[in-house]
Amino acid sequence: MISKIFNLTVVILLLVTFQIYAGNNPTNDDIKNINTTRIKGVSPYGKKEGKPKVFIEGIWLDFDYMRRHLPYIDFVNDPAVADIHIIINNRISGSGGQVYSIRYNNNTFENFTEYTLSCTTASSDTYEERRGKIVNTITLGLMPFANETEVAGNLSIRYRGEQNEIKPIVTDDPWHNWTFRGTFNGDIYMEESRKNFNYSYNLRADKVTEDWRIRNFGQMSVRTREYEDDGEIYRSENTSSNISSSVVNSLSSRWSAGAFFGYSNSNYSNLVYSISAKPAVEYNIFPWDISDRKVFTIAYYIGPEWKRYYEETIYGKFQESLWEQTLRLDLQIVQTWGEIEAGLDASNYLHDFSKNRITFDSDLSVRIVRGFSVNFNFRVENIHDQIYLAKGDVSLEDILLNKVQLPSTFEVRAGVGVRLQFGSIYNNIVNNRL
Repeated sequence: MISKIFNLTVVILLLVTFQIYAGNNPTNDDIKNINTTRIKGVSPYGKKEGKPKVFIEGIWLDFDYMRRHLPYIDFVNDPAVADIHIIINNRISGSGGQVYSIRYNNNTFENFTEYTLSCTTASSDTYEERRGKIVNTITLGLMPFANETEVAGNLSIRYRGEQNEIKPIVTDDPWHNWTFRGTFNGDIYMEESRKNFNYSYNLRADKVTEDWRIRNFGQMSVRTREYEDDGEIYRSENTSSNISSSVVNSLSSRWSAGAFFGYSNSNYSNLVYSISAKPAVEYNIFPWDISDRKVFTIAYYIGPEWKRYYEETIYGKFQESLWEQTLRLDLQIVQTWGEIEAGLDASNYLHDFSKNRITFDSDLSVRIVRGFSVNFNFRVENIHDQIYLAKGDVSLEDILLNKVQLPSTFEVRAGVGVRLQFGSIYNNIVNNRL
């Protein structure tokens, strides 16, 4: 048996070797057409040979669409072999749309530095409109590089509008930068002995300008579970609602200050209501105009909270007033070698510093070497502030149906992934056949 496998392996290797040799062996016509005086990588006209090799990463993108609409570049699978490394990030605009930041990192072209273009889409744009605008912006940014290659002779720029079609910008906004949004989601899952019903809705009213950011948000959700066993029905219904409002002023290129107001209700957490009002201040180590590449903020919140409970708590309270303070650090770095996101949150009640919570969360994606990258996410919480827990024993039914919050001094979540790729560096083909 082993000898048969060995013989089969030898035959396969011989066939592969023959195919590689046959595919790379030049014909007589190929030999006649070789220009022996040409400098490798440079055409006789001073242009770089071939198409620009481009590696694109960042947000979720439709690469099939890009391959069809960007035929003048070679898509490669590894940034180490790319002429241009493009990184795309996105942020939500004040009107609910997206602002895409497209950064061009030059690897091989002389006298080029990195630069960034932006692309804005509206919240009402369809998927087709969004991907079309992104690809058009990518195209405009690639033109200086394409001009230095042989493909420049086959490119042209065409203006599709009329000569006087673009009108002066109208600055009169009857909504004064306010935007309003609402969503509703629901789902149902049913089996013979099990049923799940979930629905939620939320409303938003935001105003965003260069100096002010005003956000208002309201949300309610209901999760219902039913189980049947021997004719007996077990039912669990978790309801929660949240309302938040904030006003933040941009004091300088790094400093911000604001006020935050909140209301929450949850039968899962034994809260009839929790109301808070907290002023806050924030400092960004880096200027906000480069927030698409790196952010390191330090924020401090302090203010009162008023709580009322459905059941008596483990500390013998049905309602109470407290003061809480929070320190929050956030770091985000986006570079050609990967992306890092990390946050540290520490809070405590002022009447008793032992009632505190420390949370650390991180998301790391790093390219170690060519073709090999790892991603890692980790979140850990040190919990000592569950003052809302109901007094008394928790039944097994409540635990299994997930009706109530259980006591815990910690929470840990972690994940790791590895990506390995080798072989051909080119990836220009679109083939969606079965």
